[in-house]
Amino acid sequence: MSLQAFIVGMALFSMFFGGGNLTFPIWIGSETSSVSLSSLGFILSGVLLPLYGTIISLYFKGDYEYYLNAYGKRIGALLLFSLLVFWIPLGSGPRCNLLAYGAFVCQTAWDIPLLVYSAAYSVVVYLLTFRENRVIEILGKAITPMLIITLLVLIFSIFSTGTSAVSPVPEHAFSSWNELLSSFFAGYYTMDFIAAIFFSSAVIALVKEKQKDKFNIRLIRNACLIAVTLLSIIYVGLIAIGHAHADVLAHVPKDRLLAVLGQTIFHEKFQIIIFAIITLSVLSTSMALSLVFSNYLRKFVFKEKLSHGICLFISVLISFLMSIIGFDKLAILISYATSALYPFLLLVTSTALAKDLYYFYVAQIRS
Repeated sequence: MSLQAFIVGMALFSMFFGGGNLTFPIWIGSETSSVSLSSLGFILSGVLLPLYGTIISLYFKGDYEYYLNAYGKRIGALLLFSLLVFWIPLGSGPRCNLLAYGAFVCQTAWDIPLLVYSAAYSVVVYLLTFRENRVIEILGKAITPMLIITLLVLIFSIFSTGTSAVSPVPEHAFSSWNELLSSFFAGYYTMDFIAAIFFSSAVIALVKEKQKDKFNIRLIRNACLIAVTLLSIIYVGLIAIGHAHADVLAHVPKDRLLAVLGQTIFHEKFQIIIFAIITLSVLSTSMALSLVFSNYLRKFVFKEKLSHGICLFISVLISFLMSIIGFDKLAILISYATSALYPFLLLVTSTALAKDLYYFYVAQIRS
């Protein structure tokens, strides 16, 4: 397995691993009576479903416009527009800004206004993503290693604090009949199938550009294996740590689970670890989201008439504005819209794959 495959795999991992990927496994762990069963359910939907999306993207060599047109070009174009707009500049994009700001406020004594912090954060995202051909290296060589190290410190704190990973079953635990199902739906609600489709397409395009349009399927396949292996290990670890501290996390809101864990596990001077985990995870996701949306604007909206830099600026600017305006009511609508589009995306992409395989099979028989 080449070094390049490892770097690309690390980059893919950090693209997937955003805010929801931190909170859902910890929440499931705090509610479960079986770490192994919950880990299995979460991996089935939170890892294998994104892997399936990546395989589809890989099969069609990253050309998501082609396979989203399985039910016609108009439906494909509408689906693509709706998914990207709701998911990125109106949804995950500004949410990453707000999560980064929340981590900063909680972990430091500096009283910086949201406007100032979000502007600075947006500038950092823009600068890190501006050189499109360097995104994979920045993520794979710099951001992801730091993220994985801090996550492992958090996970291995189970042993250093002397807390048993097999804590008593919490009173609020799921019933034995619902363990697998509850963890499966928690993994499903990360909605990483959307991320898999578009992030892997962006990575494939970047790899093809680096290799002068040569499509190295082995490199990308190995990178996918690395990414899903890392995701599985980290998810199991987070579920285990949530389970180990179930008594402390009982009745804690999902968005505060990691902060409460940090206060429980680490001395005050080591709270920087929690800040690093949140900031690195949302920063890597912000970079991937901005890259995907800027590519969409450049290719489909402005028809290659505007440069990557300008389209990237528009993408980052919209997320910045949405983060400071505040969109609590809009967020509910966005959540429902994305939830409705998610299964439709699964249906469309699966149909495209089935149709292509069928035509290939028929062609093979006739030849």
